[in-house]
Amino acid sequence: MSKLRDHVPSTHSLFVFEAAARTLSFKTAAGELNVTQPSVSHSIKTFEKHCGTPLFVRDNRGVQLTQAGRLLYEEVRTSFRRLEQRLETISDRGPKYVTFAASTSLAAHWLAPQLYHFQEEHPDVRIKVVATDRDVEPDHEIDVSVLVRPRDFESVNSRFVCDEIIFPVCSPAYLLSHSAPQTVDDLVHHQLIHSSDAFRKRMGWPEWVELAGGDPSDIKPNIVFNDYQLTLQAALAAEGIALGWSLTAQHLLKTRLLIRPFATEIKTDRAFFLLANEDESKNKKCKVLVDWFLAQSQDLRC
Repeated sequence: MSKLRDHVPSTHSLFVFEAAARTLSFKTAAGELNVTQPSVSHSIKTFEKHCGTPLFVRDNRGVQLTQAGRLLYEEVRTSFRRLEQRLETISDRGPKYVTFAASTSLAAHWLAPQLYHFQEEHPDVRIKVVATDRDVEPDHEIDVSVLVRPRDFESVNSRFVCDEIIFPVCSPAYLLSHSAPQTVDDLVHHQLIHSSDAFRKRMGWPEWVELAGGDPSDIKPNIVFNDYQLTLQAALAAEGIALGWSLTAQHLLKTRLLIRPFATEIKTDRAFFLLANEDESKNKKCKVLVDWFLAQSQDLRC
């Protein structure tokens, strides 16, 4: 049991104190609480007696908080606000977010740069982006997610986004200080940036080189990142050449923050899918986000 009960006459007295301290008027507080002014005055006196110290100074000009009253009011005000925010979050009265789960790389390099424009077009839709290092399917907490699945994947409320196509990418600055590779075999002369995600299966450089017709035996991973987002960051910093994915790298290629040093690419038997939770048909704001995402990635389906 909370010891707070020993320090206040009643929970109602806290509400009376907060209203009186905020307005510095017993009369105004009485109006807010829909009680009489004498009732407020009596409740405050009882509270002061219980605390063993005056909380208000009363004079002809009204009431003012004592030092003890100011200290208590700051605590009560802060605590009430925190409770309000938490109750709003867990109740139907709080702001509603459409929650979008995505890999850290997709969240950082696809969603983050473009959500501002979505918000301009749809100011009434609040979005919460959940960056995750593993696949998360929609549930009661997640409204939308993007996953890589076999090309023939089918599921309720799933939409095909684009094929999984993988190709080398680097920053324009990297090629200013390095000769551009012309073929797959030229890659051995370049710093290749590797990643090894713990919870997602990603194609690595040796497999890609072999599928592209090259010899993977000379591919030595000098630096390996455990998150593909870090791999992209290294590529953006002109540290070398990374593998790029059709959807994740789309915005980076459009803005020429990254470029493809040569055209070779591998199309796998997998694809990106957008999944929405089962309540999507009832949630108009969720559908707005889904339609926008599919429209933004339309070029990849051509």
